[in-house]
Amino acid sequence: MLAKYAELMKGRSAAWPLISLFIIVVAIFSWQHYQQTVLINDYEITYFYQLLLPTLLMALLCGALLAQSGAVVQTALGNSFASPSTIGISAGALLGAMVINLFIDDPSIWEVWIAAFSFALVISMLILLLSQVIGGGKLQLILIGMAMSLAVGALSSAIMIYAEQRMDGLFLWGSGNIGQSDGQLVSLIFIPSLLLLALPLLCHRQLDMLSLGDDTANVVGLSVRRWRAVLLLIAVLQASLVTAMVGVLGFVGLMAPHIARMLGFNKSRQQVICASVFGALLVIVAELFSRSLPVSGFRLPTGVLTVLIGMPFFLYLLTRKKGAMGMAMQESGFGLAALIKLPKFFAIAIPTFLLVLTAMYFWPSDIGFEFTAWRMGVAVMAGIGLGMAGCTLQALFRNPMASPDISGATSASVLCIILALQVWPDASRVDLFLWALVGAAIVVCILFIAMRYQLRVSQLALLGIAISAWCGTIASMVLTFGSGAASVTVLWLTGTTYGADAQIGWLLLAVTLPCCLALLALARQLDLFTLGENWGLHLGQPLMKLRLLIILLVVLLTAAAVAAVGAIAFVGLLSPHILRLMGQTRHWVLLLGSGLVGAWLLLLADGLGRTLIAPFEIASGILVSIIGGLYFICLILLGYKRN
Repeated sequence: MLAKYAELMKGRSAAWPLISLFIIVVAIFSWQHYQQTVLINDYEITYFYQLLLPTLLMALLCGALLAQSGAVVQTALGNSFASPSTIGISAGALLGAMVINLFIDDPSIWEVWIAAFSFALVISMLILLLSQVIGGGKLQLILIGMAMSLAVGALSSAIMIYAEQRMDGLFLWGSGNIGQSDGQLVSLIFIPSLLLLALPLLCHRQLDMLSLGDDTANVVGLSVRRWRAVLLLIAVLQASLVTAMVGVLGFVGLMAPHIARMLGFNKSRQQVICASVFGALLVIVAELFSRSLPVSGFRLPTGVLTVLIGMPFFLYLLTRKKGAMGMAMQESGFGLAALIKLPKFFAIAIPTFLLVLTAMYFWPSDIGFEFTAWRMGVAVMAGIGLGMAGCTLQALFRNPMASPDISGATSASVLCIILALQVWPDASRVDLFLWALVGAAIVVCILFIAMRYQLRVSQLALLGIAISAWCGTIASMVLTFGSGAASVTVLWLTGTTYGADAQIGWLLLAVTLPCCLALLALARQLDLFTLGENWGLHLGQPLMKLRLLIILLVVLLTAAAVAAVGAIAFVGLLSPHILRLMGQTRHWVLLLGSGLVGAWLLLLADGLGRTLIAPFEIASGILVSIIGGLYFICLILLGYKRN
């Protein structure tokens, strides 16, 4: 029998034995689970038909829809790392679903789907347009998608903060909850789901043409722009329906199409069908395991399991030397075209003037002077650290979309803080500061190991995305099961200066000042990093040690800022952009200017958050995310081009 199996596998992809084993394990696990629910009496019959069967059908439909959505997105964009999770579709759909639930009591599935689809379409189109403006690279697209997803996630967290009465349900649903209490929802969406699953099969010829490249598709008479828009519209419809029904199921849309290609299915129709099958299997396995692995008396959300399953697969793709991984590993050009060309003095003087002016405007009165003054001081120091960290990462990764938010450092620090708050709800800021440093140290160790394997800088950027996704999923899971501290810990996800005092201010200064001075001393090396990865070989510089030192400084700055103000996105991304749009290229200017711009952005957000709807406050991170979103929209409208 083994000989026949070996002969059958002969000439097939090396993945066939693994996939066959995977299918066998799924079958055995499903049979064992079914055996535990033998239909003996009416109660067990009810359990099977009213709970288990609708849940498995929902898992099958959601997995197939996400897999097809991922396959269509990857083919339409020619990017093997594109998926509903990485180009903002899932994040936008989740925000839309939350918004409709916020304004309408008990909305229907159709209302939720419409809202999820609308937001997902807008966010994904913004990401695609911005990718073209910045340069159109495949890695650029993924980094932009992650950055925009962070901004959208901040808005989703804001809804959770201001709708505390629904906190537990929003967290649980947002983490991907497949479980059904009856068959009503499945019966409602069954026919629309089948119709959506049929659409990519009807467009298989257009998908085949697009897989050959834009030039070839144009030669054979395909209207590339029109069909790409149609196919992306189908993908958004599919992914947004899944999000409207069960929340976010990460990595399914990325894994299933890759499995289909590993099996040797190159034609689009075969690829879509195979991806649908394995997407359904992945979600079913995650659902069955979530039922079998209770945590503190609760079952894990299915979305958490899909991420935990997907992480090893993502790391496998990350370390592949050939094949689809190479498509995302292209080196992209660096920098933005300058809007104006300012002398170096003015590039430093303008943000300094804005910072002083903002500080004077929001300077506190006699009431609460010390409390507000320390908040402003912490905002300035954290902004300086994040701005300089972002500038450094963009030089190191040679990518204008790199930032501390997607390097893994922010997510790991926030996760450690959330875990600490679950165990010690009364932990002081100093304790949280130390826990943030623990998270940062873990990221440094992971990146050091990656460097020892000589991963390229583009691979390190994708590794940071993987770390961020994993930490974000675990954080959502912890908040789901630790609702007692949820209203406090969500503040760390959005970012706020509330509660800053002299102790945390001095600690932040003690870390930020020496790290910033060290980065300024390395400004010349950062200038050389923008020339490529091989300059050190010609100059005899120890590149690996230098990269590790730079990453260590960046991670320390990020951890210190997170411990002080939480996970504030966009500061490290926007600050270097603004300096580059002023025409600056030397890194001693970029570092100083980025630190000043970061301080100004965070001080402005803190001041507006305290005064706009006083006596209530808006978290600083939410306002910074709004500013960042408006900046990206303006960048698209102005249509800047790469150098």
